Amino acid sequence: MHFEITHEFDVPLDALELAVLSPDIGLMMAPFLATTSVASVETIEHVIANGELRRVLRFQANAPLAMFRGYDVAREALSWEERCVYRLGNHVASWSVAPREQFRKYFSASGTCRLEPAPEGRARRTVEGDIEIKAGVLSSLAGRMALVEIRKIYDAEAETLRRLSTL
Repeated sequence: MHFEITHEFDVPLDALELAVLSPDIGLMMAPFLATTSVASVETIEHVIANGELRRVLRFQANAPLAMFRGYDVAREALSWEERCVYRLGNHVASWSVAPREQFRKYFSASGTCRLEPAPEGRARRTVEGDIEIKAGVLSSLAGRMALVEIRKIYDAEAETLRRLSTL
């Protein structure tokens, strides 16, 4: 299932890029995640070297998610890491989501994130990705529900970037 999410920012590209590079993004995102299923986010890795940012954020969802009520779902199944490599030279990141090892056969997601100038000195971020959920007859429903949550998480991240870019 493919998705694309775009956010516009009232700051120039360089200010938005500085926000993306902030080591505090995971910590500062927490208040904006209240409308999502995410209980916590933690920065596992944040390294800037050779013109690239390498970042790993670990997310933990609340349990149980609405779609799994009535099922015994392990808390570990609701934890994942988002791995991102952002290249300063072209303002593009590649990202992937990795659930815990034993759950990777059921879920995969990857894509790109692009920053670019927008009219009137503003900036734009476009996230594109593909998710695959292997849950039998529930795959389509689970995919649609996952897209709703993904949108909420990227909206929360956009609010965090807005805040960081104006500090």
